Amino acid sequence: MDGLITLADGAVSTDLSTLVSSFTSTVGTQFAAAAPGVVGGAAAIAVVLWGVPKLIGFFKRSAK
Repeated sequence: MDGLITLADGAVSTDLSTLVSSFTSTVGTQFAAAAPGVVGGAAAIAVVLWGVPKLIGFFKRSAK
């Protein structure tokens, strides 16, 4: 008999929905913990990318 078939004979079958829900619950918990930091970091980057050129333009206009 093939080695793969021998391994599969003793394997415990798992329902696909159980496997997916187990994975998504773990990933969802980790995402929920990380989401505020990721959103805050993205907001900080967006403010810097938008605000720094505006600030430089303001100082250039006021220096004239």
